[in-house]
Amino acid sequence: MHKYMKEIYRAYEEGIPLVGPTHISKALNISKSTAQHMLKNLASMGYGTYMERKGFILNEKGKEVAKKMIRKHRIMESFFAANFSMSAYRACEEAEKIDAFIGDEVVEMIEKRFNYTV
Repeated sequence: MHKYMKEIYRAYEEGIPLVGPTHISKALNISKSTAQHMLKNLASMGYGTYMERKGFILNEKGKEVAKKMIRKHRIMESFFAANFSMSAYRACEEAEKIDAFIGDEVVEMIEKRFNYTV
């Protein structure tokens, strides 16, 4: 779910509020049917609305959840890049591996300890 929500929010930030299965399938390198299925699941979880033949649009709850996920990811990226001399690309890859699992408290401690503002 995290990868989907983050990608939908990135599109939203880029001025694309309605995201279809084609966009998600290309961005995440998955099939369109898998993307469509997940977009429908996100709608059933209350994160937005899925419109057949059009796509998914985040509601306020979805925007808040996705924004929190992106923020956590960016804090972890910053931490890896600054403390382990990783390239931006590698830091992003490593953050992607754990940002769905690391607790909010730990992220807040990292943010406070290293004065990250994302």
